[in-house]
Amino acid sequence: MDRRHFLLTAGSASLALAPLGQVAAAPAGRLLVLVDMVGGNDGLNTLVPYGQAAYYRLRPTIALDRRALLPVADGQGLHPALRPLMPLWQDGQLALLQGVGCADGSLSHHRATEIMDSGRLDDSPLQPGWLARCLAMHEPSRRAATQALVVTSDLPGPLHGLPRCRSLACADGEALTARFGFPADALGDALARACAELAAGSDATVIRVALDGFDTHEDQPTTHARLLDSLARSLAALRNALTAMGRWQDTLVLTRSEFGRLANENLSAGTDHGNASVQLIAGGRVAGGLRGAAADLEALDARGGLPATLDFRSLHSALAEQWLGVSAAALGSDLPVLPFALTA
Repeated sequence: MDRRHFLLTAGSASLALAPLGQVAAAPAGRLLVLVDMVGGNDGLNTLVPYGQAAYYRLRPTIALDRRALLPVADGQGLHPALRPLMPLWQDGQLALLQGVGCADGSLSHHRATEIMDSGRLDDSPLQPGWLARCLAMHEPSRRAATQALVVTSDLPGPLHGLPRCRSLACADGEALTARFGFPADALGDALARACAELAAGSDATVIRVALDGFDTHEDQPTTHARLLDSLARSLAALRNALTAMGRWQDTLVLTRSEFGRLANENLSAGTDHGNASVQLIAGGRVAGGLRGAAADLEALDARGGLPATLDFRSLHSALAEQWLGVSAAALGSDLPVLPFALTA
């Protein structure tokens, strides 16, 4: 995609969340939760364009039955494993970001993750993460004893270079797991442990967790359903726990994945590395709905992937300015900032 086309499409990919007016310093209690879907999540079987005949032609064995989908728009439906998120959708607190990716990205897991974490296309080693750069300028985080909590990952990712980033490898969230229904799996356990730290008084601004396994080159239907079920039940429990703590209204949850998958299935009932995908954003201040350009299966890129119409670096800039109250200039990106706004 050329730059002119991206600039045109980025403006139309508004997250349309109610205007904030002038950017102000974020309240100390605001929380950003990043959920990494590691491996490259298949957006087409997450938000399914069942109204396009090409979907069933390209995926003769792994296409989802339209009768089982959770309808969210004309011709589009969510994977049935995401049913636990429907209360969020119905309450207007879940948005689906379509076409998220990077036009000049990589199809290598390692390199694509580096770009996603740093927010930069140059390959200089050990670059500070985009979120570390934001928190270095975010006044509440600069005063915090712990700026960020990382669970289920040995790598800081977008928090690389942040001085007060704490791992929760040994934290105990068993009590919250039982109370709020976090699933007994890696993601549920990670979020329960993070919530236990918050309940104990942690002043962290960011929580980062990860769910691995989305590199679905084979037997995708079984694996993908299991992972999306974990994601949905974990996020539903997170909402319940943070609501009980009085924190949900000031929480923003964002999923990330290094890239999407190709539109056509492969010979192993799976999909191979593609470009753009679908990401979820949820929270008490989110005005829900579909955001960005819907997938067009008649306009794929040269490899058969979905082209990026919403550059994740613009999303980073929006989060910096309108959630953390930090100038997007700190990220060093010259892409337009999305008109990302929040309800009152």
